[in-house]
Amino acid sequence: MDRDTLWLDSMLEAAEPHCRAERVRHRADTIFLLVMGGRIIAMQTGFAMLEAAYARPMNAANIMMKNSMDLFLGVFAYYFVGYWISFGHTPQYISENSFDFSLWFLHFSYATTTATIDSGALAGRVSFLAYLILSLLLTGIIYPVGVQWVWGGGWLKEMGYIDFAGSSLVHMVGAISALVAVCICGPRIGKYPNYRAWTGIWRYVFSERYDSSWYQYPEAEIEKAVFTPIKQCNNPVQLLFGTFLLLVGFLAFNPASTLATTFNTDLLSARTTVTTLISAAAGALSALVWSVAARRGVRLRVPELTNSVLGGLVASCACCHVVPPALMIIVGFIGGLLATSTAILMERFQLDDTVGAVSVHGPPAVWSVLAVAFFAQPHCQSTVRGLVFGGGEEAWKLLLAQIVGLLSLGAFAAASTYFCVLLIDLVIGFRCNRAHELIGLDFTEHGIDDGALRYDRKEQLLTHSPVRDCLVERVKRTVTHSPSKSYADGSDEQPQEVTTNKAENTASAPQPLAEDKGGASPQTPQTPQTQPAASPVLPKTSITSSASGNDHTHLEKEVADLKENVVQLSETLAYLVRGLRGEFDASNGHMVVGSNMDARYHGHNREQALQELMQEAETMATLSAARASR
Repeated sequence: MDRDTLWLDSMLEAAEPHCRAERVRHRADTIFLLVMGGRIIAMQTGFAMLEAAYARPMNAANIMMKNSMDLFLGVFAYYFVGYWISFGHTPQYISENSFDFSLWFLHFSYATTTATIDSGALAGRVSFLAYLILSLLLTGIIYPVGVQWVWGGGWLKEMGYIDFAGSSLVHMVGAISALVAVCICGPRIGKYPNYRAWTGIWRYVFSERYDSSWYQYPEAEIEKAVFTPIKQCNNPVQLLFGTFLLLVGFLAFNPASTLATTFNTDLLSARTTVTTLISAAAGALSALVWSVAARRGVRLRVPELTNSVLGGLVASCACCHVVPPALMIIVGFIGGLLATSTAILMERFQLDDTVGAVSVHGPPAVWSVLAVAFFAQPHCQSTVRGLVFGGGEEAWKLLLAQIVGLLSLGAFAAASTYFCVLLIDLVIGFRCNRAHELIGLDFTEHGIDDGALRYDRKEQLLTHSPVRDCLVERVKRTVTHSPSKSYADGSDEQPQEVTTNKAENTASAPQPLAEDKGGASPQTPQTPQTQPAASPVLPKTSITSSASGNDHTHLEKEVADLKENVVQLSETLAYLVRGLRGEFDASNGHMVVGSNMDARYHGHNREQALQELMQEAETMATLSAARASR
């Protein structure tokens, strides 16, 4: 019996009977798991900085907030649900003592890494709340189910499936989840000027609700004024710094899967650390070779380098404990090439992955799992033998198990994410508001104004609508029109009497709000520039009653009535602006009743409610204009 076993036995004997259940590993192993788990959680910093470097500055804080909140909320999801699904261990409550805290901490760090992959792929266009819900589902359900199949003694483990550090469980599952979400969410506005929306059966599969022009470019003038052009990378220095942080994190991510440093596992930890670093270096080499081959010269771009390095790191996760260091050069090199080529393929198919998360975490992870069956070599800590080293029938069985495992995990991740995103989209909406996306999620989701865009333009876009613009312009010209300059007939003298013209009133009534079938914003109508709008034709009684007396009391009453009409007009316009801002239930098109919304419009259709509001505003403006002319 070795010293590690003797020490563990002595600690169990010395512990109180009700406390012995907690002593499940050597104290050195416990400290090892805690330190490594902390370093893996620090990878969130690298992910956040890398994603913020790709995103436009107006969305940088939003990216940081998402990476922070998926970590904090993920604690509850994995503690109360995810860990129990993974290993069948219920969370510790007040009076329980049998809980492996160090193992929970390590696997939580893996789970939160899975969730943050979606953050980068959907950056700049997904709703903050919708992302948090998807992150909770990934941390609490989707990732733990895969863990149970492979690391928790499930059916893939019994089949012989090998994934040492989570190439498929963490990276491939996260990449497939991100790919499905990207297909449903669509690209950022202005990313692809010739974008083609889903058509045919795919339009229903991915719940496409807009036409192609909705995504292609900003449409209205105010949208063009606030639009920020999309670049591949906005801060290359920050991108490189984030990649360095992730490299340091991966040097803990892979060795931590030994789960111990005692019983000779310390040698395996050292081996995986070296092979991981070699794979990252080979990924960087692939970027250099790609640059020379593609451009006939050494003009290495920062995103190509960072994606290739990360592709090499991901390619090392499943096989770093069995593949010899020399062959890890091949593994990392191919992983880097897969990351770079997949990113180009995603662009060709117009799948907008903001940071290249799918290309970095997807194909390299698949390649890593398959490399186990090809390049595994027996050594002092492993007996696995691959096809290259004469594994024979056992190696072919291992390859079959690896393929079955990849297909099973990929199908589960795709199906679960698909239904989760559709459900989120149905209930609260998955993609953010169009105006919010153009202004920037820092301002609309978190109230952060970087000063890059004038505040009045942001407010103008939030309330923008051709119908609203026409109405406000009409009311403005009517109420503020000076009676001493021009009247309804164009003369300089006030008419004695105005008669009712029913036909003219009908012709000047506001038209219903018409929206594009594909969801695109309608074009802004042209405002007449040659002549000011004529004053509305009023009922005869409204003028004759005002002209019936000249006494001071009657004049005060007219002024009071005018003030009341202006107040009512302001309230009506406020309701109208709120409606145009989108305060309607996305699921049924009904107006939402909030703290500032009149209950009388609850349950009304959007078009019907806006028509009523505009008619009321027109009536108020007409009466106010009549009294102001006196």
